[in-house]
Amino acid sequence: MKIVLLGECMVEFFQLVENVYHQNFAGDVYNTAVYLKRAAPNLDVQFFSAVGTDLVSDQLVAAVDAEKIGTSLLLRNKTARPGLYMINTDCFGERSFVYWRDSSAAKQVMQLFAAQQKQAELLTSQWFYFSGISLAILSAADREQLFVLLAKLKAAGIKLIFDPNYRPALWQNNGNDIAQCREAFIKAYQLADIALPGLDDHKVLFEANHAEDVLAQLKALGVPEILVKNGKEGVLLYADGQSQAISAVQVKKVVDTTAAGDSFNGGYLAARLQGANAVKSAEYAAALAGFVVQHTGAIVSRDNFALFSQDHPLDFAGATL
Repeated sequence: MKIVLLGECMVEFFQLVENVYHQNFAGDVYNTAVYLKRAAPNLDVQFFSAVGTDLVSDQLVAAVDAEKIGTSLLLRNKTARPGLYMINTDCFGERSFVYWRDSSAAKQVMQLFAAQQKQAELLTSQWFYFSGISLAILSAADREQLFVLLAKLKAAGIKLIFDPNYRPALWQNNGNDIAQCREAFIKAYQLADIALPGLDDHKVLFEANHAEDVLAQLKALGVPEILVKNGKEGVLLYADGQSQAISAVQVKKVVDTTAAGDSFNGGYLAARLQGANAVKSAEYAAALAGFVVQHTGAIVSRDNFALFSQDHPLDFAGATL
């Protein structure tokens, strides 16, 4: 089974001690792709984005390769570079970010995609994943081209997965207001087969007060499978016509909440796309997210992930959703 994930991978610097930072590569959709592939190595996971032709871009592509994620849709731009961001965390594990992404190559991914005529490659997939950040970094014209592409994929029988992951600064920097963001998210939800919203995003965008409010809105938009993430309060799941609360995994100490939602998404899809039911998939995802927030940075080391896998084996080889 093949899944394509559209998004941006950036250079990440996270603080180890005061004035000392570690370099890595990360980004919301890329983080999800990594956790998905690590948890489900039998799946064909493809990362769809754009990078430059510089040394750092070469290192980024090598990092994607090292995760055994496909790079045939990782397009090259001779005039742009990867974006960069810096993470600082407080004593409670909550993080703040500083970004340098105005000239990020990923913002031109739809133009490169059209020029290189890669549509046939997408049509061999069964699933396609994108996020609100995937939408926000594009120009208005490129975003419309993406929606045209999504409609074609949907018509071809490819199932779509959407995580809104609202970042106000990205929409403001692109000259859009909150109404345009709402419009884009509603379009995405109307196409989605699985939606992975956070309650906090909907509080800002749609004045939701509770996870049940989000569930009601997305059901009305026709989304058949929904997971409303609400931090330590857990997840409200809707699948197969039934809703159920899934508890968050309690941890001794939260070190860094970066990629908590991304790892949850990757874990959920790893289980779900291999045939686990929605409840079991959400429970596995909650365990993975709980593990990830106990470590620094968006992506835990392979050795640490191996320890998690020993305690939480996931094997649905041969099954399909």
